[in-house]
Amino acid sequence: MLYLLLVALVSAAVLGIVATALRGRSDRPWTYAAWAATTTATLFLTLWLRPVGTGAVKCIVSKDVLESFGTTQGWMNVALFVPIGFLGVRAARRPLPPVLLSVLLAGGIETVQACLPVIGRYCDTSDFVTNVTGAVAGVGVGVLSLRLGASGLSPWPTRHRGLLAATGAGFVAVACVVSTVVDVRVVDHAEPSRQASAEQQAVIGQAIRKALGDDVTIGSVSDNRPCGVDGVNEVVWAELEPNGVASMRWPDPDGFQVDVSMGPRTEAAALGKPIPGSAGPVRDEAAAERTAGRYVAAHYPTADTKRPAVDRADDGTGETWTVTYPYRDDRMTAVTSLEVKVNSASRLLGVRLTAPAPDSPAKNFAPCA
Repeated sequence: MLYLLLVALVSAAVLGIVATALRGRSDRPWTYAAWAATTTATLFLTLWLRPVGTGAVKCIVSKDVLESFGTTQGWMNVALFVPIGFLGVRAARRPLPPVLLSVLLAGGIETVQACLPVIGRYCDTSDFVTNVTGAVAGVGVGVLSLRLGASGLSPWPTRHRGLLAATGAGFVAVACVVSTVVDVRVVDHAEPSRQASAEQQAVIGQAIRKALGDDVTIGSVSDNRPCGVDGVNEVVWAELEPNGVASMRWPDPDGFQVDVSMGPRTEAAALGKPIPGSAGPVRDEAAAERTAGRYVAAHYPTADTKRPAVDRADDGTGETWTVTYPYRDDRMTAVTSLEVKVNSASRLLGVRLTAPAPDSPAKNFAPCA
């Protein structure tokens, strides 16, 4: 809040200084001053220090150019540059100067964010695209307002050729810095999480209903790409109602797990889901095997129930038992193991389908580049 007050005070100071300096030299001193003040506020808002730096001189280039228009942050970036474009064309009376300067400003901001990781800001072409879009939209509205008004647009003056040269030099400088200093990383998507596709929702929905039955209610389903690259550490997550989560590796569904022991409305006395046919508490391995076996027979009949392995643990809410079976499924050919987790009250806590660790590191979870 104090920082926003500082931005307002500095912008107001720029407004007054520029208006005073241009008084008598321009017939639009306050319009130019408002343009300068808006630009100042934008610089402060995009380059202010965050508590933790990014730790790397890099910039993310997203192949999905329109991705950011599906997020709230993207439209906020558009709105940030609309006043700059609008006031610029109202001041210059020509559309080209504010467009060029806005593009240079957006590119310069991303370059500074990339080169100064200490400020904790990220260089991202998605931000550049939305900023430029906002500036162009502002210029368009400004041109329309001039044409509808009495002032109109001004002819291109000869002295503005110097502005073109200076702007061109700025573009060259930004390009040189980005190409020589910044580590440019190309990704499929800049946003780490997005709504899952129809195919992803169908696949994970089928796996959830197989594990929990047809009466389960599935909430939001998201596709998470922490590295920004399709298929690298990609996981589809689903929220269950009233409680629980499920996840699946993607695009190869070689791992699936569902946990019904968590959620905002879960009470310690009623963790998990009841297993039909189970009665009495689970106090030993034999009881855990019988309880898990009833569940497996109903939901995963292809599991090898003759060779289970039983492990006991205490998760802080009471005893839990994990029963592991060899497993084969024609729809998930890589999966070889089925884990069923139950508690001492004979309730299902979770299910996990796993595949052997891959020989290739590229197929396993790995640090992002």
